[in-house]
Amino acid sequence: MSSEATETETVEKSETRQLLESMSPEKRKALIKGANATLMVSLTLTLLWLYAYNLIVHHMNPLLAFFKVLDGINDLVTGMLGVVAIGVGVIIIWTATVLFTQTITNLYSMRIMEDLIRDFAMKGKWKEFIRGLIYFDEIPKPVTPFPRHTSSAILVFTYHYVVAWFYLVVFTECLYFAAWSAGVYLDLYPSTMHIMPMFAIAVPFTARLMAYLKYPYAEDYAGFIPGILFVVVLLLAFVGMMGGNFQYFFQDAAGRSEVGYFAQGALFWKFLKDGCLIAFYPVFGEVIFFYLQYQELKRADDAIEDDLMAAELAAEAAGETVPAE
Repeated sequence: MSSEATETETVEKSETRQLLESMSPEKRKALIKGANATLMVSLTLTLLWLYAYNLIVHHMNPLLAFFKVLDGINDLVTGMLGVVAIGVGVIIIWTATVLFTQTITNLYSMRIMEDLIRDFAMKGKWKEFIRGLIYFDEIPKPVTPFPRHTSSAILVFTYHYVVAWFYLVVFTECLYFAAWSAGVYLDLYPSTMHIMPMFAIAVPFTARLMAYLKYPYAEDYAGFIPGILFVVVLLLAFVGMMGGNFQYFFQDAAGRSEVGYFAQGALFWKFLKDGCLIAFYPVFGEVIFFYLQYQELKRADDAIEDDLMAAELAAEAAGETVPAE
């Protein structure tokens, strides 16, 4: 274990220890005694609840219900693990969508991401890296949004393209789901396949556009994107697991055909071809952003050089020597 990890664990342990050390011995013993009593009550209450559950729900006789308590614990743990798995999935989905939103509204996000990867992930400091992702919005802004290395610049555009495809696919499915929920049937044709992806990519790209324009409510607008995505993804997963009567967009696009007009699968391939261009719109927006930032940076640098040149010429005219920097 590295020394950094050891120091971090020491700091984490010291919080509880510091709390106990701030108490008198009597209060500390009373706290430990109360915690132990609470634990015993919790275990006893769980066993009694399982016993009553066997009696009432399973209609067991008192003796059999007593010996079946262990089976109830097994069922309880198994079911709890399923709920925990769903909860962990919810946390992962919510964290990922919030992180995507933060990278969209923060113009320095790619430079911050590069710093996190190079300073922590590539050095094996995974705990600090994950913490940086979770508290991404609290990281101080760097001096410039430009990446430090050429390879990182390529990764920036790759990231935006991949994220654009993610939103393109998910929000297209979300829009189709919303139309289905409202009882609206969307008659898909090759000539109109680009409309839904255009609306889908416009939702997250609008947040990025607001960030470009320094719109004061960009974060407020982007804040509802994870909520929409989160709810619809859960509903889609629920409908899928329950086997509900629902036609997914990609299932409909892949299976629909019109005799003499388009064959089965043509709509799906049309969506992919349109998506290759539509998903590049955010990347092109980033190219324009870097171009404008470079022009602003170059103008400021030229202005400084002009001022230095003017000062040097004025000093030479006055017969003075300007010290070299």
